[in-house]
Amino acid sequence: MTTDYSVIARQYKKCKEHPWRSRIETYSFMKRIGSLEGKKVVDVACGEGFYTRKLRQAGAAEVVGVDLSDAMIRLALDEEGREPLGITYRVEDACAESDRQEFDVAVSAWLLVYARNRAELATMCRGLASRLKPGGRFVTFTGNPDLYTFKHVDYRKYGFSVALEDRVYEGASIVYTIHLDDSSFDIENYYLPMEAYESAFVEAGFRDFTVHLPEVAPVPQGADDRQFWSDYLEYPPAVVIECVKR
Repeated sequence: MTTDYSVIARQYKKCKEHPWRSRIETYSFMKRIGSLEGKKVVDVACGEGFYTRKLRQAGAAEVVGVDLSDAMIRLALDEEGREPLGITYRVEDACAESDRQEFDVAVSAWLLVYARNRAELATMCRGLASRLKPGGRFVTFTGNPDLYTFKHVDYRKYGFSVALEDRVYEGASIVYTIHLDDSSFDIENYYLPMEAYESAFVEAGFRDFTVHLPEVAPVPQGADDRQFWSDYLEYPPAVVIECVKR
């Protein structure tokens, strides 16, 4: 199964309303991205522009969103038309190498998980490196390979389910079923060990490869919901990775 975003684009946009997206994903991702004041930033595999807009709102001087899906870019352009932020969007393959190392920061949410093998991952990493200036940072929120080592965890209360194969191997599928109020849809990711990610980034010209566990955003005093998020945080299905181009 290959995920067809031309079919699920609007459902995918709607799933960004799930509480775990804001309380954990967005909080953890934006925290690690850090200050963007005066930076030129590219959001690779930007989808409908959810994070692209947040990057601009966080103070980036210039933001470009690129995605392979025409349907996703159309949604991003529709939103830009409704509420202009001065963002440029274009249809572009994340794996394509650019001849301009023009960005200070590159970010991506849920890109690396579509690499089925080390060769595809290496191509992605070279594409990312080609967009960054020397010293530029790459930050991604991505699937956690340790999913295949966890005991059975029911993530259904967070709005999604995870299906794994009977055994783990490089390229094994990780299928997320996203549950909405009136429907559900599947997204297929692929397993590669963390060692493969680090090796691919180093070979593509990156250094300081670092993995961060996700965190839950603070809540107002007196509103303690840590128990609700305990399964997600103890068995995190995703992590944040960052590295720096040499």
